[in-house]
Amino acid sequence: MELDIKNYVNCNLSELVKRGHLIVGVLGALGPAILISYLILTGTAASFSIKHVSNFYCMLGMLAAVLHPLYFVNRDYSSKTVSLINNSKLNRKNYVLANVVIALWVSFIYVTVGIALLLVAQQLGVSGELKISFLLGFSANVFLLVLTFFLFGYFLLLYGVVSGAVYGILTASLLFFHNIMSNVMESTNNVFFSKLVENFPGYFYPVMVGSNPLSPLQYFIGCLTLIVLLMLVLKKSEKIEI
Repeated sequence: MELDIKNYVNCNLSELVKRGHLIVGVLGALGPAILISYLILTGTAASFSIKHVSNFYCMLGMLAAVLHPLYFVNRDYSSKTVSLINNSKLNRKNYVLANVVIALWVSFIYVTVGIALLLVAQQLGVSGELKISFLLGFSANVFLLVLTFFLFGYFLLLYGVVSGAVYGILTASLLFFHNIMSNVMESTNNVFFSKLVENFPGYFYPVMVGSNPLSPLQYFIGCLTLIVLLMLVLKKSEKIEI
């Protein structure tokens, strides 16, 4: 029997909503953003602007957005139910693509909620200009970040890394790694090293996702990284024994 991508996606997206995972994730993203918006409007953080609202939204929001689609992969492999799907080369490919589609839908939801939040915050009086270029960059950044880190986590699960370690690696990568690297760059003052780090997806995605559009070079590196990760996941999935 062939895995129906559309039915798989619809079923799992419905589960995300019914179980409350998606709602909790979105609320977790909105909480810090609403708080900083309130502080800006009351003058407590008057020096902050609309981009800080965007950054605070992405702080927990991107982690949640990455973990939502990864939850299904981890669940299926942990419970061994994936063996029911891995009965043909076509199904293994369809399974990967179906989970990528879920990641795309989750990204779209977080982009939509994020843009709505920024528009409301601006209307309420939060300072800062929302240019079309910024909103387009924000959208592209979210899609690329979520897909890249989701596939990275998927890749780790396929190679037998335990789920707890995978979640820990993703949390550290999205919340802490870029701060550590920023401190290292400041202490070394090495231009070549700084340029190398600044064009590493693990650094520029968490830093830039809610701040500014990426540079053309960074978008190229990001797209190339995404393609490589997808190919690696597909290749590894093909080699899974039936």
